[in-house]
Amino acid sequence: MTEDAQLKIRLSQELKSILEERSKSNNRTMNGEIVNILEQALLKSKANSGRSIYFNDINCIEDYPKQPLHERTAHVEQMISDLFYRNPQYQLINIETLNNGEKIRYWYSIPRSESFRD
Repeated sequence: MTEDAQLKIRLSQELKSILEERSKSNNRTMNGEIVNILEQALLKSKANSGRSIYFNDINCIEDYPKQPLHERTAHVEQMISDLFYRNPQYQLINIETLNNGEKIRYWYSIPRSESFRD
C-alpha cells in the first residue's frame, strides 16, 4: 500500500477564491480539485498531446436549393467562419470548392483530447 504525499502550498487570495468556487461547482474538496487540475495538466495532457485532422463536406445544392449558387456558397462560408470563431481551439487547414461550387470541403485540426477517433 502506497502512502499519499502531502504538500503545503501558498496561494494568493484571488487564486484561493477561484479554487474554492471551482471545487464547489465540481462537488470536490479543494484538495480534490487541486489533484484533479494537476492530473489534467500533467498526466492526461501527455497522453492526449497532438492534433487530429478532419474534413467536412457541405453540399451547397442539396442543403440550400432555393438560393442562387453564389448566395449558397456565401452562406456556407459564413457557417464555416462561425464554427471556427466559436471554437478557437480548432485550426482551419484548407477550404476547397468542388463541382463548380456545388460542394465545399474544409479541412481542419482539433486537439487530440477532443477527438472521438483517438
